[in-house]
Amino acid sequence: MRLLLRLLLLLALASNFIACVPRTVLRLDADEDANVKWNYGRQIVQLQKDSMDAEVYFDTYNKDHLIFDVELTNWAKESVLVAPENIYIKCEGAEHGRYASDPEWVLLKQEIDASRREANAKNVAIAVGVVAAAAVVATAVSDNDNNNGNNNNDDNNRNNFNSNNNNIWVSTYVAPPLPAPMLPPSVDFWANYALRKTTLEEKHKVGGKVVLNRMDTCPVFDLYLPYGAGEPFKVRFKQRVIQP
Repeated sequence: MRLLLRLLLLLALASNFIACVPRTVLRLDADEDANVKWNYGRQIVQLQKDSMDAEVYFDTYNKDHLIFDVELTNWAKESVLVAPENIYIKCEGAEHGRYASDPEWVLLKQEIDASRREANAKNVAIAVGVVAAAAVVATAVSDNDNNNGNNNNDDNNRNNFNSNNNNIWVSTYVAPPLPAPMLPPSVDFWANYALRKTTLEEKHKVGGKVVLNRMDTCPVFDLYLPYGAGEPFKVRFKQRVIQP
């Protein structure tokens, strides 16, 4: 009974020091002067410059990132290079900005990490297999030594040993299977949904998700969309960080 009371007291004291803080909620609104159209509750900012069209909207966010949807259309006769790693955001009044993640680099890093994990798993499986094989050999040698000593007694013992050991002893241990190729949602996102580096020909468009680091302390920031050698598009957003 005393032990139960002590446990209840400890739980009561711990509850005073442990509290789950609600995660912050973000809302991004386009600047009032932006050319905006609404589509299912989303503000889509429309831009046009030098035979280039762009549409941008804030899609979602997670613990570390802001995710925008960007679409660019080239109407010029010359091709234009679109590289998502050149897209950046800059807080109002700041000297430097933060650049978007490069999908090609992220995919390369994930492939390298997956290759290392696969090699480590193979090494573990081989090591376990060697140990299991050594155990089988050691057991077989031990059995043979004991049986050889008994066989030296007389021919009857040797015949009995042979008749009783027609079945060969085999280890039942099975090495763990190798892990399946790593295909979490993040790989699928970077490969199929992110904006990828593209040479945009005349009358062609390209679109996808652009990932940037969060800037919760910045109430107003500009999103810059460079393309080719032209002046970057600029979209201003006002950010609301809500702490429930």
